[in-house]
Amino acid sequence: MTMASNASPRAAVALAVAATLLAAGCSDRATDATPPAVTPAPAPVAAAPTPAPAVASNVPTAPAPAPAPAPAAERQLPLSVQGVASAGLTVRVKGIELGPDATVLTVSASFASQLTNWTQMASGDTYLQDADGNKLMLKRVEDNRYLKIKNGDTMEGRLVFLGAVPPSATQVKLVLNEGSPQDDPNSPGLTIDLPLKPAGS
Repeated sequence: MTMASNASPRAAVALAVAATLLAAGCSDRATDATPPAVTPAPAPVAAAPTPAPAVASNVPTAPAPAPAPAPAAERQLPLSVQGVASAGLTVRVKGIELGPDATVLTVSASFASQLTNWTQMASGDTYLQDADGNKLMLKRVEDNRYLKIKNGDTMEGRLVFLGAVPPSATQVKLVLNEGSPQDDPNSPGLTIDLPLKPAGS
């Protein structure tokens, strides 16, 4: 009787410890069997594009180029002016064409002499000169650079001078063989005044 009474509390303690261990083991196995909950990572969010800066509408623009001035119109004036050099050269100016880039004379030149068989109208500087002293030089012809005339002949044609006469000019001067004397049979000097009507008159 006494022995049964002493064994019973020990057994109870052993059963209690076993139950506790069994419960702990079950708890550990349950924990190992159940995987931990995983929280999904948030999906990356695309950044909104940065708006381009607005272009100012009040930016000044380059001004349009001014139209080029219209070239001066050509003018043709009839003339009847004659010059004579004592060496036997006679030059008649019949008309003048006033252009924006050149001035053209219509001329007739004759030569007659007992001293030589020919003469030259432009062996020296030959030009038109305006009232301000500007010189428009003769454009020389390749096949007759010095305007050679045979004795007894008449040469007709157009003499081109490079440059424009001012529209307000009332006179220009034709100079042949600048600096040469009038009685030089091979290269007579001659100056002829050519009256002009200014533009708009």
